[in-house]
Amino acid sequence: MDRKTILIPLLLLLALVMVGPVAAQSTEPIEAVLLVPDGEFTVGDPIELTLTVSHPAGYQVIMPELAAEWGDFVVQSQSPPMTVEQEDGTEITSQVIDARVFAPGAFETPPLTVTITDGMGQVSEILAPSVPVNIASVLVEGDTELRDIKPQAELPYLNLLPRIVAGLVIAIVAATTYLILRRRRNRRMEGAIDNRLPHEVALDELDRVEGLMLPNSGRFKQHYSLVSDCMRIYMEKRFDVPMMERTTAEIQAGLKEVNLNPSIAGQYMSLLDISDLVKFSKYTPEVASAYGLVTSARQIVQATIPTATNDEIEVASKPDVPAGPNMSANGSHRRKEVRA
Repeated sequence: MDRKTILIPLLLLLALVMVGPVAAQSTEPIEAVLLVPDGEFTVGDPIELTLTVSHPAGYQVIMPELAAEWGDFVVQSQSPPMTVEQEDGTEITSQVIDARVFAPGAFETPPLTVTITDGMGQVSEILAPSVPVNIASVLVEGDTELRDIKPQAELPYLNLLPRIVAGLVIAIVAATTYLILRRRRNRRMEGAIDNRLPHEVALDELDRVEGLMLPNSGRFKQHYSLVSDCMRIYMEKRFDVPMMERTTAEIQAGLKEVNLNPSIAGQYMSLLDISDLVKFSKYTPEVASAYGLVTSARQIVQATIPTATNDEIEVASKPDVPAGPNMSANGSHRRKEVRA
């Protein structure tokens, strides 16, 4: 038998085997349909059109992207495609198209072209035919009656009275609380005001420093610093001369400008000098000398306590005398002469 005679039937058999699956696949239905929901639509109503594509399993459906102006329709949105498997092994891919028509009458949707791939590189297109859509008018035929213009949309009434009352109550409570707290703070501040005279403050501070008994524990620098600072503050308030920010030499020059007994001024400068010696050197005084510093400070304070003048004493001791056109110098009523 000739070799060519044997080869030709084999090639025909091979071709039939390869074409078999493709022919089987092509027999499965592929169909695209656009469905309109039941009901009556008026101008501007949403119309949810459903585009469904029936195809074999494994196929991919590419839905068309519609423009906002789609023929006589206005497209509001397109839902994502959804694929559902059927009992016979095929699949249905669907998409919802939200469209509107803003005029009454009979309309048709434009045809839709859907792209399909079979997963083996072959691409095909199918057409979803147009469907009719009827849009009814909101106007009644023959109705010529004029109607009032609709008023503007109004927001729901909101009663603000309870909120206003609540706000006023909160404001009153807050103001009352503030005034009470402020009054208490002022009272505390008034209670904290020191009404003592400068010499009274100085003597009380010297008593406090002496009571600390710092020299007994060898804390001479702190003891002398407290005493000298107390005396600087006292002399500054007593004679209105800056003392705290001045050196000892500057204080000595400033004392010449005030009416201070030279002996007292010398005692005060000696107290400052010995205090500086203890604070700024390694000199260690005796315990008795440290307490003697407090005694010297007391003597300076007591010697400089201001005394009342004769005029102040006379005014303070003079009783209040009623005054008036009918009163005498000693406060008694003047006698009036009555003539017949």
